[in-house]
Amino acid sequence: MKHLANQFLERNLEAETFETVDDIRQILLQSIPIIDVRSPLEFAQGAVPNAVNLPLLNDGERAKVGTAYKEGGLQSAIAKGLEILPKDSRDVRVARWIRFLEQHPNGLICCWRGGLRSKIVQIWLHETGWQVPRIVGGSKAIRTFCMNTIDAAGQYNYVVLAGRTGSGKTQLLKALQPSIDLEGLAHHRGSAFGGDTASQPLPINFESALARDLLRFRPTRNILVEDESRVIGKLAVPESLFKKMGLSPVVVLQAEETERIQHIYHSYVEGTAEEVILSNLEKIRKRLGMERYLEIRAAIQNAYHTRDREDHFSWLTLLLRYYYDPMYDYQLARKKDRLIHSGPKNAVKEFLMTKFDFQSK
Repeated sequence: MKHLANQFLERNLEAETFETVDDIRQILLQSIPIIDVRSPLEFAQGAVPNAVNLPLLNDGERAKVGTAYKEGGLQSAIAKGLEILPKDSRDVRVARWIRFLEQHPNGLICCWRGGLRSKIVQIWLHETGWQVPRIVGGSKAIRTFCMNTIDAAGQYNYVVLAGRTGSGKTQLLKALQPSIDLEGLAHHRGSAFGGDTASQPLPINFESALARDLLRFRPTRNILVEDESRVIGKLAVPESLFKKMGLSPVVVLQAEETERIQHIYHSYVEGTAEEVILSNLEKIRKRLGMERYLEIRAAIQNAYHTRDREDHFSWLTLLLRYYYDPMYDYQLARKKDRLIHSGPKNAVKEFLMTKFDFQSK
């Protein structure tokens, strides 16, 4: 096995001449498909949106190879890898990579640091006739690039779109460009009733998607963002972006209460189970106070019992008046020095397009 390991090291040197790519900007902008050959546990810690995990080693195999490396160095690790990956196992994995490449012929190979594992996959694919570039520096280099891109987010100019809950901020945001939908990237709608945090992406995935969006814009353009708190669900808005948003002009979208309630009902309540709504209400119980909490809880239970939409409108009205509107008014008062315009949807849209050259999508 040591003899085979020596041969493999020689072939690893051969792989140095295989094609590589290091233009991470274009990889992200073009969403070039990536075969991420890290182990499942490594991949589960985060990856770029265009990566698919097709590992060279599973978690158990990687642990065995890691132990061999600690005890005997690189040659010992390669020997262990060859031992636990006989030809039959190897052929199965190569077949998976080829199936992916047949669907994505422009695919790339990536491991943690663009080292041995990427080269092994390149060698095995090369033997079947596939010439697949590997990413220099691997996932670590991509992560560094994304964080540098986000750290530079302060170079852009932003316009913050604010408005009371249910006013339709997200819909207007999506109707204009250039814009960044932070709640969309975070898979959460930003409030206690905004979604299940368990379904949110990992921080690395969120930040990678954000970096990709930032790369699409010229620093000289204004970017529309929705007014957000520091945390969206369980994900934090990166400090550089959040700080710049806190210095940017604010435009307020206004809507009548009846319109807002109908919008909230269709977006958050319709089709949602009673226990989910009650669980979300529990999150804000302390802020509501026990008396108001019990009043709204009883109204929710009544609405689900009667199945009457008007009864749902009743408890939503209480929720806005007791919780969301006072909170919004407090937060907006802190931004009054940056407020440059307010009005209904059409007027705000016209203002943004005229004043800041935003375009309809």
